[in-house]
Formats: sequence, C-alpha cells, structure tokens
Amino acid sequence: MTDQNTTAKAVRAKLRGSQVGVFAGLPSAFKSAPRELTNKQAITAKLEDLKRFGIRQLQEAANILGQLNRFSMKPDKRAELVKLIVGVVYPVMSRHYQQYQDKVISLPESSERREAILACIEICAQAANAYKDLFQELYTSKTTGYRRVREEVIETGGRILELSRLEQRFRGLRHQKLSPTAWLDVNRTFFSLLVHGDIDAPIVLIGTIGFSTRQGRPGKPLHESTPSRLYLSIQLFGLVDAPSWSTRLFHAPDAYLDSIDNAMTISSEKGDNMSAGCLVTHIENKGPPLFQREAHMPEPRICISYTTLYNRMVSDYEELAKMKFIGRFDATKLTRPLLELEPIERFPFLEAMLFGLRPRERKQKRHAAFGHEHLRMYFGFKDVYRLLMDLASKDVRRIAETRAFMDMLAGYSSGVLEEKSVARQTRWEIANFSTGGLLVVTRESSFTVPIQIGSLVAFVPNQEVKRPMLGYVSRINRPSDQQVEVAIVRLSSHAEDAIVQSDEEEKGSQGKGVIIFKTLDNKWCLVARHNYDFVNGLPLRLIREDYKRYPARLGNVLLTKQDFIVFELSSPGL
Repeated sequence: MTDQNTTAKAVRAKLRGSQVGVFAGLPSAFKSAPRELTNKQAITAKLEDLKRFGIRQLQEAANILGQLNRFSMKPDKRAELVKLIVGVVYPVMSRHYQQYQDKVISLPESSERREAILACIEICAQAANAYKDLFQELYTSKTTGYRRVREEVIETGGRILELSRLEQRFRGLRHQKLSPTAWLDVNRTFFSLLVHGDIDAPIVLIGTIGFSTRQGRPGKPLHESTPSRLYLSIQLFGLVDAPSWSTRLFHAPDAYLDSIDNAMTISSEKGDNMSAGCLVTHIENKGPPLFQREAHMPEPRICISYTTLYNRMVSDYEELAKMKFIGRFDATKLTRPLLELEPIERFPFLEAMLFGLRPRERKQKRHAAFGHEHLRMYFGFKDVYRLLMDLASKDVRRIAETRAFMDMLAGYSSGVLEEKSVARQTRWEIANFSTGGLLVVTRESSFTVPIQIGSLVAFVPNQEVKRPMLGYVSRINRPSDQQVEVAIVRLSSHAEDAIVQSDEEEKGSQGKGVIIFKTLDNKWCLVARHNYDFVNGLPLRLIREDYKRYPARLGNVLLTKQDFIVFELSSPGL
C-alpha cells in the first residue's frame, strides 16, 4: 500500500516537534489501582455472572475499563486486563453489531438498541484510551530506543486503530461520526508508526466486527491486518460519509479495499499541485482526509491515492448500467464485493461511493431558517402517491375531511401525539434550505415514524394547501441523543400521480401507478417502484390526472434508491 522507507524518511524529516506518540485528553492517573479492581478472577466472575444479560454485561465492561483508566499501573498489567475484558465481551458486541447493521430502518431507535450501541461505543473508547496510555509509555521517536519495544508498540498502535475503527462503526449505526479528538488520535497513532516505517507490519485483530463474513483473499487470514489497512478503512469510511448511509452497506467499502490490489495507496506529500484522485491529511488532522491542501496546513503530511478504487467503481457502475439496459446479468464482469450486496443495493452503494470520492462544492447557497418554520412530511412511495392522487381529486371537501387527521400527523415526526409540550418538539422544522434541498430537524421519540435513507418524501409548508415538493432522504444525523437531522435532496417543485400501461395492460384496462415530476431544470421524469421492472427505452401509455392518454417512452435512469427508481420521460402530452 506504500513505499514505506521513502515515505517514512520524508515524514521523519518534517517532524519538527510534532506530537508523535502523544495523545490529548487522556484521563490523568495518579493513584495506584485497588487490588480488587485489578483481580483477573474477580473481573471474569463479575462479567460471567452477567452473561445472560447481554446489555448489562456490556455496560459493566465499559464501567470497569473506565475505572481502570483512572488509576496508574504497570503497562503489562494494564494490557493484560484490557485484553481480558474486551475478549469476554467481544462476541456480545459482534452479535449486537450484526443484528443492528442488518436492519434498514434507522428511526426510531428502541431503548434497547440505544443502550447496547452506547455501551459498545464506550467499551471501544475506554479500551482505546488504555492502549493510548500504553503507547505513550512505550513509544520513542528515537530509532535505538524504539527497536527495543518495536513489537509491543506495533501491537499497541494496531489496537488503537482497530478500536477506533470499531467505535466509528458503532457510532455509524446511530448515524453519528467520530469526534474530532478521536480523529486526531487516529492520525497521531498512524504517523507515530509511519516515522519508523512500521505501518505495514502484520497484526492479529481482536475480531472481525464490521467486515463482511465472506471478506478476505484466499490464503489471507481474516483476523490479520496492518496499521495502514486499518487506517485506510477509517479514512475511507469517514471520507464517503458512510454513517449517513443505510447501515446494511457499512461493510462494502472495506470489502472493496480488500479485494483490489492497491485500491488506496499512501505516499509522502511533496507540496506541489494536488493531482486528481489524491487526498491529503496530516498528523494534527481532526477529520477525514481532504481533497485540497489548506493554507498553513501542519506537517508532516501524506497523500492518499484512491485512483485505482475509483476507476474500478466507475467500471462496475457502467457494467451494471449496461446489464440493466440489455436485461441480462453477468456476474463475471463485476467486482466480487458488489455481488455480495442485494441487487437493489448495488446502484445506491456505487452512487454513494462515487459521490463521496469526488470533490464537492456547494452549488446553491444555503440559507438558515428562522421562526421555527415547520412542514408536513410524507415518507415512502405509497404515501406520496396517495397524497398526490388525493390532491388531484375533484371532490375537494370529501378529500379534505378524509385526510384531515393524516395531514395533521404529517406535521410531526411522531406517529402518536403525546402531551402538548412533547408534540411541539416533534414537529418537522426547517433548519436550513437551498434550491437543491433542505435540512429538517425534530425530536426523536418512541413513536417516531419509521424512516430510512433513500426514502421518497413529499413535503409542503404546514399551513399551505398546494402541490407538495418532491425529494428523497439523503442523510440522517444525530447531533445529540434526542435530536435528529434529516437531509432531503429536492427533486422537483411540481409532482403529480399518473398511470402507465404496457400494450398488454392497455388491452386489459390495467396499469401501474407512478409519479411524474418536472426537475428544477424543466425536464420531465417518472418515479417507479423497483418491482415494476421498467428499463430505459420502454414504450408506455401515459394516463395523466385529466384522464387523457398519451404515448410515452422511458429514457435514461437518473437515480436509483432502495425505495424507488427515476427515469427520464418523454411524451407529447408533457
């Protein structure tokens, strides 16, 4: 993944007092630990007694690790105790991770799910802190001193990166990101090992949480990795903003990294113009790598090239589009990790990755919303289609009476209206907006309407009776435990329901319900369900709200989400 010696030499030359082997914000330990706290048999017995109560066992493990970090002790004793505790609870953490990653619906979050994930996050953070304390004790940037403790430093640094990666994945399950402090410590750990050219040294992992069960190359143990491999996994996950995705896709970026030779490579940063397909990061960076070098960026710095990964994903996307067009699937032309995904997940995954791997500049100015403006929100193809169909009805009074309660609930994220104070907090309120979309916020409750990333959504200002705007959920974020942010990409300012018929359906007076809309640049599109099995070029008969029939033809696929698919649409009736 890197020419270690050349890169290490370049990084070492630019250290200039940088904080290698040092971490910020670790607990200060002044007193020796009480004997009962460091007794291996007592710790094991306490955790084994809670074996039937998985979440309680996780919480107790996090509590013990937190206590140990507040006391001073010999490095080998600390390592022994941390390894013991993490080893006992790792299978429980793995079981919870797999259970929650497989579920597509991210909201609402049950109290059991929240408690389990928060306990796993705390275990990762506290165990990483223990290893950071060990790393500081052992590490030296001087070559002679480092050689004496090299193996212990590599293992300890690897544990910091592995546990930071686990924390990142567990936070991702709640649509949260690593903290700036955690990012800083990841970079300091990596650069500390890079100084001595040891970022590709093999390490044995604690386990395989977050990796695909089918991942790994023939002859390569799945439990084995390297500091550079773990580091790139953390960088890529953060770069593409994977916490905002469907959790079912979390393992896929790692699967691509492992299946492609030199998918991402690391080299020294030379200070010249950034080339396409390169990222830059540095020892003091508190976030993912950057597409552009910033002014006064600290040194040492490295470049991460992702050209090989990007080109392979573009190739997969083009091959998948060809197969969709001709209606014939050929697994031999796709990269193996893509085959491990459900067919409906492949396009959304590739689109999310390719979007994350491109430099992004906001084209529309974003405006903050004032005055607690709130909306009515309708999620999912079924509810959006029903809304548009009702709005097209000529019997306005009857429809208004029929929809009154449904429309009132659409103004709140909770499907059950609790007491008034809570109900006000669960309104959908606009945080900011632009031409291309908006960010809405609400308070999460036990009755929050189920929402998933990629859902079709119709939205309209709460007090207005007019055609809704159309969009889809692109991101979910939890800035705090109860507050939820939902980002919506706007598709149109006008949408309507319609019926389309094939030749056979027209003869039998049948058809399929679709949504048609005009994009922001005045092009007509059609929204269909995936099970319609539409392909571009398909001729159809279009029936609009005025019941007039027009010939129509589907154009290119513009967007594919798990909830729907969008085609260009041409017809003389538009």
